[in-house]
Parts: sequence; C-alpha cells; structure tokens
Amino acid sequence: MTAVDTANRNAGRAYAGRSSAERRDARRAALIAAGVRVFGRDGFRSATVKSICREAGLTERYFYESFANSEALFAVVYKFLVAKIEAEMRAAIEAAPAEAEAMTRAALHVYFGHMADRLIARIVLIEIFGISADIDRTYRAVTLNFARLTEELTARLFDVDAVTAGADRRLLSMGLVGSTIHIAMYWHLNGYRESLDTVVESALKLYLAMAGNADADR
Repeated sequence: MTAVDTANRNAGRAYAGRSSAERRDARRAALIAAGVRVFGRDGFRSATVKSICREAGLTERYFYESFANSEALFAVVYKFLVAKIEAEMRAAIEAAPAEAEAMTRAALHVYFGHMADRLIARIVLIEIFGISADIDRTYRAVTLNFARLTEELTARLFDVDAVTAGADRRLLSMGLVGSTIHIAMYWHLNGYRESLDTVVESALKLYLAMAGNADADR
C-alpha cells in the first residue's frame, strides 16, 4: 500500500462511529448555526471568522474547509433560514382547514413567528442589504421565489381570474410579498411593540382585501 493509499484510508476512517464526511457535515452545520447567532447578534459587518468559529467551538481551519469567507457563510445562512420558513409555511397551509382565511392566517403566523426572533429578523430583513452584488442577487432570487409561493397561495385561496382581472398576477404577488416584508421590518425596528396576533391579523387584512375587492367586482 502506498503512502497516498494510507492517507486516503485514514482520511475516511470513522471516529466515534462517524465517517470523515459525517464529521465534516456536522462541522458545517455547527458553523451555520453559529452564523445565525453571530450575524443576528452582531450584524454582518461586525462578525468575523474568528468570532463565528469561537461561537461554533471550532478552529478557523474548519471554517475554511466549508466556506471561502464570511460572505459565503452569510449567503448560506440566509438561504437556510428562508428555506426553513418557506417549508414551514407550506406545511402550515396544508395542515390548516381548507378555507381561505384559515390557510392565509396559518401561513402568515409561521412567517411572523420567525420574524419575532430578533436574530432571524435582523439577518433576513436588515443585514441582507448592501453587502455585495452577489448577495443582492441572492436576495432578489429568494424574493422572487417567495412571490411564487404567494402566487400559489392566492391561486388556491381565491378566484384567480377575478383577483387578477385587468392586472398582472405576478405583480399582485410581489405587492403582497412587499407589504408582508415591510410590516415585518416595521415590527422589528419598532421593538416588537405589537403582539404577534395583531401583526398577523393586520397583514391578513391585505390578503383578504384583495379577495374581497375581487368578489365585489363580480
């Protein structure tokens, strides 16, 4: 056996019942979790690789095993959080009674429930802006995807032909997404003075108003 063969075998050897790939995945997950805490607490510009590694209980060597720099980690953290929110919103819609108001309320409750976490809100509502052109593109792509979820929701909840009569369905979806995000931003920046239920019901009025106006036009 050559020295290279020995090195490759040792690299894949299991420790504590886990392979090297499993340990690498665990370190990456720990860095993502640490990124949520550090970016959410300190902000992107004040966060350092060293502070993230300290939070994760890992050395910098392991950071660069998975991420080129703190911006690369931030992009992964942002996409991880938004994907989790979207998945839970979809699950809430499926679990809710098959009635327009109940389904919309369930989805909004999940979204604003996550925004009630100051760390998450700071990352997805505040820190995401102004980092780099690459992060801006990531934000736009995620927002468009969120708009597609809203479009799917409105298509299931309301008479889409009536809702979009004389208007563009995608623009309406983007409008609802924008209003939802801005309500969340105001709530976060205003120190969460309103209750979660109040915020959910306030946002819900916008969705139901769109459906109500469509009903009135028929």
